[in-house]
Formats: sequence, C-alpha cells, structure tokens
Amino acid sequence: MTDDESLIACHECDALYVQQTIPVGARADCARCGNPLYKNTENSASKSLALYLSAFILLIIANVYPFLSMRTTGLEQVGLIYSGGLALYEFGMGELGLIVVLTSIVFPFLSVLGMLYLLIPHSFGLLPAFHQQVFRIVKAAEPWSLLSVFMLGTLVAVVKLQSLATVIPGIGLVSFCCMLIVYSAARATFDPDELWSLSSVKQATTRDITPGAAITNCHTCGLVRPYSDHTHNCARCGAAVHHRNKDSVQRTWAYLFAASIMLIPANMLPIMTVKVLGSGHPDTIISGVIRLIESGLWGLALIVLIASIVVPGLKLTALGYLLYSLKQGSDWRPRDRTLLYRITHMVGAWSMVDVFLVGLLAGLVKLGLIATIEPGLGATFFCAAVIMTIFAANNFDSRLIWDHALSTKSVEPDHTDNKRLRPIL
Repeated sequence: MTDDESLIACHECDALYVQQTIPVGARADCARCGNPLYKNTENSASKSLALYLSAFILLIIANVYPFLSMRTTGLEQVGLIYSGGLALYEFGMGELGLIVVLTSIVFPFLSVLGMLYLLIPHSFGLLPAFHQQVFRIVKAAEPWSLLSVFMLGTLVAVVKLQSLATVIPGIGLVSFCCMLIVYSAARATFDPDELWSLSSVKQATTRDITPGAAITNCHTCGLVRPYSDHTHNCARCGAAVHHRNKDSVQRTWAYLFAASIMLIPANMLPIMTVKVLGSGHPDTIISGVIRLIESGLWGLALIVLIASIVVPGLKLTALGYLLYSLKQGSDWRPRDRTLLYRITHMVGAWSMVDVFLVGLLAGLVKLGLIATIEPGLGATFFCAAVIMTIFAANNFDSRLIWDHALSTKSVEPDHTDNKRLRPIL
C-alpha cells in the first residue's frame, strides 16, 4: 500500500477500501456487506454515448407513434404513451395522471438528455458547463424512470383486454421495447469514474484519511473526503453530503406510518370500474384479483396480487423490522439485514404496475356504451402509499446497522480473505 492510493467507500456500510485495478468486465463488491462498489467497463463513455443516443431516438419514436390500439365491432381506439395520464386527468384525477406522465415520459427524457449533455463533450475531453447540476438531476431522475414497471403494466393490460377486444401493438410499443433494452444497457455500461476523471477534484487517498477517522461519502458521485462539521456539499458534484443521514430513523418511521394509513383506503375504495354495454360495478384491488382468478387468468392474478398486496405489505414489514432492530441495538447478522434493505429498496417501485395498468386501460378503453374503464379513488391512495414506501426506503440509512455491530465488536472489520479488497477502518 502506498501513500497516494485512491480510496472508495461502500454506500451501504461505509467500509473504506483502497481502489484496486480490476480486469475489464469485472466488478468489485464490498467484502463486508456485498454491495457493488465499482466496475471496469472498457470504453465505457463511448459505449454509453452510443447507447444513450439510440435510446433518445427510440424514446421519441415511442412517444410519437401509436402505442396500443384496440378494435371491436367496427370501432377502433388508438392510444399513445401519454394517453393514460391524459385520461386520468380527464377523469378528475390529475395528480395521478401527473405521476404516470412523470415516471413514464418526463424522467426518462431527463435522464437520457442529461447523459447526452455530459457524454458528448466528454468524448472531446471536456466537462460541459453546469455538469454538476446536470449530473445531480440525472441521478435524481433515474430511480423514478419506471420504464420496466410501465412495460409490465402494458403487458398486463394487453392480457386483460383480450376478453374485450382485439389489441393491436403499434410502432410506439415496438420502439418502447427496444428503447427499454438499450436504456438498461446504457445505464449498465456507464462508469461514472470515467466521467469524473476529467474533474479537477480527485478522490481522497490513503494520505488524506487516517484509518478509523470519520468520512463523508457522496452518494451521488462517490467522492470520499475526511468528515468535517463544515462540510455540507460535495466538492466534486455539489450534492449535499453527511456522515450519516440526519433524523433517518424518525423520517423513515413517518413515511412508513403515512404509507400504512394510505393503504387502508387504497384497499377499501374502488381502484377502477369496467363497464360493458353500459353496465358494470367497481372493483377494489382484492376483488379485481378474485375476478381475474374466476376468469381463469391465474398468471395475471398472481402478478397483481404480488405487486399490489404482497410487495407493499412485505416492504412495510421489512422496514419496520429494520427500524425496530436499530432501536433495540441489535447486532444480529448485519450483512443479512443490509441485504434485506437492499432487496426492499429494489422491489418497492414495482408496486406502481397497478397504477400504470389503470392509466393504460382508462386511456385505451373509451368506446362509449360498448366498453369503458373508469379509474377509482383507490388508485390515488394506492399510488400515494407506494410513493411513501419509496421515500421511506430512500431515507433509511443502512450504515446505522453497521455502526452498532462494529461498536459491539460483533463483526470483525477485517473478516475476509480477499487481499485486494480489504476494509480499512
């Protein structure tokens, strides 16, 4: 170990490492909690630029051309991506329509455009003006770009509509599928270290930080710096930095409580009403699942059941348990508790599939007396509950799990045989 080796810190347990060179295509994971640290992608910037440019073109096509069409008894209804959000607004549920439009159109556009703004000048060896602000916007928008969830909602809508009419996929849907693949590949290929290699602010080295000292670990760009009471913003990207999330436990409890309250009307009030030939009755989430089972659509019923009932319930239970374990000062299996948090954080947004489903059906099934689908107030409360659980997961600081475990010596700081990635504590 030399005096000027770059350091990197794990976002989930705050273990500090010397950043080693790894083979092309490899990824370094935290030896203590298993969280991915960094990867080595050959020509990351140029590959990401090509993929993001392709995603931008496909995203435009997906939003301009017809997405889905349905045809029955000589009538045809053509829907675009934004038709669901617009239909929710027309039904007096503008707040729900706004969420659908933001997560399926606006945030993906912001992410792709922001990355193009950063990567095109980078290909000429430059960092553009306002690159710090743009990078922060991209990092904030990416978790809310729910393209995969929207795609699942579309597939569920297609299956559900088979009993009402003939569903015809449009050019927009084909382009959206291609864009989803390309966009996912672009995010997986991008290596932020290659972008920040042009910055004048460099990563802290072993000379800068004494083992055992507190650090600030920017969760936006990954910059590691010695902790100081006067350090409030990252010197490289400008994001707010902190040794630990302030009032993490209290804010997480507040969001969990709000989500629990929202889930009560979400499951009691109708989420949508299907009217065929002028007659129909409203369905709650549970009655909708039962109706799908009665129709023989077991697979679809299972998807809705897991996304709308099981996942929100398990997420509330998991986060509640993690908060309770912190209050009790538990040092039981911190790695497993961190993994539980990681899974909870990852799957939370998939509950939005029901919201997208309601929007898509309301925007597409508008055939007058023949068939209409009207969204219910339960969808608004359910969307609010899902957003509250996402905020709860985002506010929970998993590093608190390790603080107590290390303070009680229940976890050895250097418990791994991996000599290349060994925590420096």
